[in-house]
Amino acid sequence: MNIYKWLPEADDDKEYKYRILVYPNITYMRDLEKDSYVVVLHNVIKELNKIRDDIHWTILSPMDIKSLMFENTTQIPINLPSYPNAMRAHFNFEEIKKVLRWKETDYDVLYSHLPEHTLQLSNLFNNETNISPKVVGYCHWYEVPENTAYSKTMLMHNIAGMLEMEECGVNSEWLKDLVLDKVTELYHPRIVRRLEDIIQPHYLGIDKVDMKSIPSGNNIIFNHRDNEYTGFRWFIKQMDILWEKRQDFTVYTTLADIDKPYAKRVKIHDRNEYLTFLKSMKVGVGCFQKYSAWSLSTTDSLSMGVPYVLPNKLCYPEMVGGDYPLLYNDSKEFLQNIEDVLNSDFVRGVAVAYLNKKINDFKWENRVPSWFNKWNFLKPESFKVIGDSSESYPKIVDFIHKKKSVSKKDILGHMGWGVRISFSQYRNRLRTEPTIKLTKNRYEVI
Repeated sequence: MNIYKWLPEADDDKEYKYRILVYPNITYMRDLEKDSYVVVLHNVIKELNKIRDDIHWTILSPMDIKSLMFENTTQIPINLPSYPNAMRAHFNFEEIKKVLRWKETDYDVLYSHLPEHTLQLSNLFNNETNISPKVVGYCHWYEVPENTAYSKTMLMHNIAGMLEMEECGVNSEWLKDLVLDKVTELYHPRIVRRLEDIIQPHYLGIDKVDMKSIPSGNNIIFNHRDNEYTGFRWFIKQMDILWEKRQDFTVYTTLADIDKPYAKRVKIHDRNEYLTFLKSMKVGVGCFQKYSAWSLSTTDSLSMGVPYVLPNKLCYPEMVGGDYPLLYNDSKEFLQNIEDVLNSDFVRGVAVAYLNKKINDFKWENRVPSWFNKWNFLKPESFKVIGDSSESYPKIVDFIHKKKSVSKKDILGHMGWGVRISFSQYRNRLRTEPTIKLTKNRYEVI
């Protein structure tokens, strides 16, 4: 993809009041479509496009990602290491500066999905460009002892990045509380209070609901990665115990290989095939011990009518409610719940009926619009604008009216401005002008 090839496109004349730059957090480079960051961002853009048409998204990506191709998105390639710790430590200042093209392009908001890089991004914008975007974010993963095997982590960089944000979404109140608990060990109470305001739950969603599952046998689904934090080894130990007692079940995995007589891995080629496959499962499991993200793998299955045996801790009581009948407190309850479901359609039906009352609230369309206090940071009055005393602003407005259509580069050339004069406050006021519209790359007279 040639990022410097600016040929006319279908939406060149479309009004976009806001340009959002998305910075990625990619930890599953083998299949980007399955990465949680990609799944979340796809649904954010999709749901916001249903209720507003004034946002253009520029997405920095290691390669073109099909599910992020919308009419109002542009993807720009950047280099990222594939190993998660290296990815979080790596920040190529010169490459990012180059692809920003700050003399030609503006960004009103930086939507960072990688807090570990957000302070560097804020520094780059404010010191090396004439753009001063708002900064918001989402954090998919915190490197804390509960989930991270290596001894040195990037948690301090994560916290520094969050402090640059107006708001940073996390997947649950439980995760917010965990992070704040870690922060109290490192920072003054004043900083902790700031983070209490910045970190807010952004509950993740589901895209389809079909609660009429049709189990094809005593099938158990473990559709998580084979990592320590997912409780993978603990799960195998429990299945070994169950297999000694009974040999009438099969454990299916989608991301992990298990060399056991009861296990079978399936290869899934697309999401529709995946969801259809889930409907054939009798029960799923969550075996997270000390840490868990919201687990889209779990909510995917719940939305297909597959009940899950889940830990009565972490984010799961928050996810399904404390009265959910298949929560467990220890290995004994875990195995008992699985056997109850395998043995009794009634027990399974009670759990499915419970989920059926709640599942529509899980839809992305009911989740995304409520994030960021209904995305109120995009209100025109929430942006800093140049004041009435400015002598330059009327000159810019007059220039646009005379030329009818100008680029940012045209304006900077007309004014003789470089990097030391911030353009963002002028752009923010131009957004409010009734006779001027902001398109993807230009300022035009209406």
